[in-house]
Amino acid sequence: MAIDAAGNEDFDRIFREERSAVHRHLVFLTGDRSLAEDLTQETFGRLYSRPPAEGLRNPRAWLLTTASRLAYNHARGEIRRRERETRVGETVLADVDAVLDVRRALDALQPRDRMMLLLRHSGFSYAEIAEATDLAPGSVGTVLARAQRRFREIYESRMERE
Repeated sequence: MAIDAAGNEDFDRIFREERSAVHRHLVFLTGDRSLAEDLTQETFGRLYSRPPAEGLRNPRAWLLTTASRLAYNHARGEIRRRERETRVGETVLADVDAVLDVRRALDALQPRDRMMLLLRHSGFSYAEIAEATDLAPGSVGTVLARAQRRFREIYESRMERE
């Protein structure tokens, strides 16, 4: 039996006769009626848009094989998605921990050192930092270097303790 892409009586008959069997099979494989319905539609969509070139001698076998492959592909995709989400979640947690470590080290600094670092890392120029902190413009680099050194020492000592 041939199914043409234009759709014909054979496709309609196969759909009516086999839809329930394909859906039951997919519910059994996935355990999810809604997903099974989506995959059933996709299975028949493939039959309609890409019928087997050699013809369709056993429609139920072709449909159940196609449905099974779609279900397994979906399951593999879900596993990969969960693994990705887990990795992203772990990365986010690691990023949050790193941010907290930086925040704790900043909090341990003297207020002027903390302000110097925050201004510089917010994109302020040395002249703008000098104006905001009432420092001589020529002193900003020295004071900033000391603040960076103190921050690094505090941060590294905290990391060694953990």
